[in-house]
Amino acid sequence: MARMKVFVFDPVAAGATLPRPLPRALRRQGEMLRQALLNDLGALSGIDVVMAASPGPSAGAASGVDGGSPFAAAIQAADAVWPLASESAGVLEQLSRGILHDKRILLGSAPGAVEVAASKLKLARVLAEGGVAVAATYSPHAPLPQDGGPWVVKPDDGAGCLDTRLFSDRAAALAWIRARAADGYVLQPFVSGKLGSLSLICCDGLARLLACNQERVAMRDNRFHYLGSVVNGLADGDGALARLAQQVAAAIPSLWGYVGVDFVLTASGAMVLDVNPRLTAAYAGLHASIGCNPAGLVLDLLDNPAKAASAAPGGMRRAVSVDVGSP
Repeated sequence: MARMKVFVFDPVAAGATLPRPLPRALRRQGEMLRQALLNDLGALSGIDVVMAASPGPSAGAASGVDGGSPFAAAIQAADAVWPLASESAGVLEQLSRGILHDKRILLGSAPGAVEVAASKLKLARVLAEGGVAVAATYSPHAPLPQDGGPWVVKPDDGAGCLDTRLFSDRAAALAWIRARAADGYVLQPFVSGKLGSLSLICCDGLARLLACNQERVAMRDNRFHYLGSVVNGLADGDGALARLAQQVAAAIPSLWGYVGVDFVLTASGAMVLDVNPRLTAAYAGLHASIGCNPAGLVLDLLDNPAKAASAAPGGMRRAVSVDVGSP
């Protein structure tokens, strides 16, 4: 069997010019995920990892049009490319389109799925149309419910807790947006419950649930700060989270490979907050938690897409803490 050359491309590590500066906490998280992925790929037989030798191009040049760029050289030397980038500001979508443009195997979700996940408004609409319980999401210019209680403001294309704020009521949330003439923000009624996430392997509208994770988030100066995850820190005794995973995959059938789903567990069940078509922080503890190489499970899809519908790897699940440090 021929060896496969996999190019792991992290635009931050490659020195790419991003549309907006990346906060220090997200940089640390990116470094952690890159190392975890490299370790997992390095442990697989028949896989050679390709890395760009020097700082790469801007994110928008991901198509490889610049034939002399390190990105172009690395992608031409590879059989498949695994992009490590946030979906915000269109970075991951552009990278994914560029990889397909250069006729390489994309080890990630299709650009269309990334585009949906990159917008909180679009994601909420698509999930709701697919019958998935999802947090109600509104544009500041749309008619808003008159119900009292706290509201959350976040960037429509934000990643994680980045610039996500809690306000005492709807009026305070709207006043903050208007005082800054801020474009690109959305509002959500605050949903009380336990925060969690799912680690999935997706393909062709099916999902394989690898882990149900407990999310640790702190509040400081009315802003949310992500601290880390406890991989497989949540139980799914009644299978409700496994069913949620299948609903999300069916609603966005072009999700592929590793996918993270953020949710809040309420008294009436789980409600989706976000879908991440990329590695999430939980990935860093996934191998140790499930006793199986998650990168290998993704690569298995290339030969047998039906594996996305199979049960998660057997054996005892172990709770593994992944700490990203202070913001």
